[in-house]
Amino acid sequence: MTARKRTAELLELGHEPDASSRFVNHSLILLIVLNVVAIILESVDTIYGRYERAFWYFEVFSVAVFTVEYLARVWSSIELEGGATASPIIARIKYMFTPLALVDLIAILPFYLSLYLPFDLRFLRGLRLLRLFKLTRYSPALG
Repeated sequence: MTARKRTAELLELGHEPDASSRFVNHSLILLIVLNVVAIILESVDTIYGRYERAFWYFEVFSVAVFTVEYLARVWSSIELEGGATASPIIARIKYMFTPLALVDLIAILPFYLSLYLPFDLRFLRGLRLLRLFKLTRYSPALG
């Protein structure tokens, strides 16, 4: 089994009997929920003022994990279609435009935009709530 195929299996819920896949998926769900809790807590000025640095480190950690997850999903996406008949690049681009992949990208994009755009981006904090939509990947009811 190739590393790419194993990565696809770890990230997909279709392999529930696999303890490693369950661990990865449950860890990502927990991180998403913790992000939503952090966003709520940040909206309380006294809490945010006291723990601003901790919120920043948690945000950087979360974005790093979600970025690695996104890149791993794009890289391994050609395995989801049985090796894909099209070229690997076309298959990956096709995957990148699926609704779930776009949600994953939108969940991390505000962080990167805030690093490079010179104007006030406080409104981008609200976009971080879009991470909640990442849960649709793990819950048929939300999907």
